[in-house]
Amino acid sequence: MSTNETRTGPRRVAIVGGGISGLGAAWALNHHPDRFDFRLFEAQEQIGGNAVTADMPQDDGGSIPFDISVTACIPSVYDHIVLLMEQFGIELLDTKFSYSVKYGGRIYAHDFDSDIREQLQPEIERFQRLLQRLHRFGWLSRSQSIALNALNPFNYISMGMLLNLGGFSGDFRYKILKPMFVNFLMATNVFDMPAALFARYLEFFDIESATPMQTWDQGTRRIYERLSAGFGDKIYLNRPVQKVYRSESSVVVEDGAGERETFDEVILACNANQTLMMLDRPTALERYLLSSIRYESELHNHTVVHSDASVLPDNEVKPLTTRSNHIEQYGARPDNYEITYIMHNQQPWANQSDKPCLVTYNPTSPIDEGKIIKKWWFQHIVHDVRHMAVLVNLFRFIQGRRRTWHCGAHTLINSQETCFVTGLAAATQLGADYPFDDPAAKRSFNFYGSILYGSRFRKVPQ
Repeated sequence: MSTNETRTGPRRVAIVGGGISGLGAAWALNHHPDRFDFRLFEAQEQIGGNAVTADMPQDDGGSIPFDISVTACIPSVYDHIVLLMEQFGIELLDTKFSYSVKYGGRIYAHDFDSDIREQLQPEIERFQRLLQRLHRFGWLSRSQSIALNALNPFNYISMGMLLNLGGFSGDFRYKILKPMFVNFLMATNVFDMPAALFARYLEFFDIESATPMQTWDQGTRRIYERLSAGFGDKIYLNRPVQKVYRSESSVVVEDGAGERETFDEVILACNANQTLMMLDRPTALERYLLSSIRYESELHNHTVVHSDASVLPDNEVKPLTTRSNHIEQYGARPDNYEITYIMHNQQPWANQSDKPCLVTYNPTSPIDEGKIIKKWWFQHIVHDVRHMAVLVNLFRFIQGRRRTWHCGAHTLINSQETCFVTGLAAATQLGADYPFDDPAAKRSFNFYGSILYGSRFRKVPQ
């Protein structure tokens, strides 16, 4: 039975993955219990995917929540997430992104007169001029038109190539530019990124000043709790999916224990490499797309949540009390970084904690085991030129085929907003109604949906 045929009773849908894209799909389907009967399979013990909220124990027996990966947003480009928070009564609080770097015993910070700044100031100024030239083409990317976006020549050139052509030094790249990017982008292969996307990020972040941002009160956990409140009984935690078998009439999902359930459709809201492992007899195009997606194999994978302030230097830039992030280079490679998120400075309510709230990625400094709260492992996608210019545009040819729908960061771009939209789009393609009545959100939804599904996308009337 095809997705367009009628059937008696609600359509059974399996959703694999409980991150923001899978939850977005489930939330949209849950508005229509007469149309859909779904189950969400999550391998971990909690929902949220890469957006994890930890709790710092307090001496009075309580605890302070704070995020350890997805920590803030820029509301002007988070249309759907902002609407969700308004609907759930979750407040956005002001914060700022302010980082410091320790490199070879020397210090850099955007507001600190250091010898690194003095040495590299001519390159900083030259880079700002390069950004101005890139931003002249930025309106093509902001236009929310696939045709105009395709005309931006910097979609097809990596930022690394531009830096090479511009003669920018390794000192500038690894002491200033890359440390800033690895903080807010959760990735290290940033110079493989299309120059247009790189410049788009730098419309919001400045290498010479602190960046105003906003964060969700009490952490992302509240968003996911509210989002899933109406269908908690349909979420299967600690139940990884091992295989997905597809036929002309149904989809069979097999979990790690070998138990099988039959569905009409499956929404795959997990990483591309996990999806490829699950699919029984994937098509040639599925194999090509899913195996071509790159993930980080270096930094931002291994994470320690703790309260040991000894990982931060006691120097003039005062990272423990004044910075949101601190980066320290180590070893022979110029881009080996230990990265610490200083969450009691980054999320305002966490500054009430009676001990530091710290998240250290790629830890090399000794951390007191008695001060460790949690250890985590993340996998982050690499948005290189091939991914953005080629692979993303090919997903439309496998969407909905063989009763299978794909969503998540690898189908578009890695942000809470766009991942949520990919889940909503999968649900609306199955027949759910678009759940918002906001002109700006509708425009962005139609733009992203057209990228995901091409001419088959069911646009929302404006």
